[in-house]
Amino acid sequence: MTHVPQMTDLPQTIRRGSKGGVVKGLQNVLRQRGHHVVIDGVFGPATEAAVVQFQHVVGLAVDGIVGPNTWSALNVHLVQSGETLFQIAAAALGDGSRWPEIFDLNRDIVADANHIVPGQVLALPSEGLTAI
Repeated sequence: MTHVPQMTDLPQTIRRGSKGGVVKGLQNVLRQRGHHVVIDGVFGPATEAAVVQFQHVVGLAVDGIVGPNTWSALNVHLVQSGETLFQIAAAALGDGSRWPEIFDLNRDIVADANHIVPGQVLALPSEGLTAI
């Protein structure tokens, strides 16, 4: 059973000009979904183009803005205080022992599986999602 994110589980809305860790999370998940973007934490033209392409392919309104619908379609998890990868895998994938899959998808932004931080945006396995 795949976890369906609630509005409160989703990262903030971001767009061109946004910067920081949430943008790095977006760039990481876009790379995991087949887009060639640099993970630099800056939502610039290349990130916007990848978002537009993703939105088009999955049938969302194409506006280049990453809000609740786009975050949901990207299949991400917003880390909460005290969470572990095991807990995230148990909740999102139905099996805590699948935590290495989440770690592998996020190696570009998570150096240590035992050190994830609240507010960090993690890519989840894209079972059933269309890669670009």
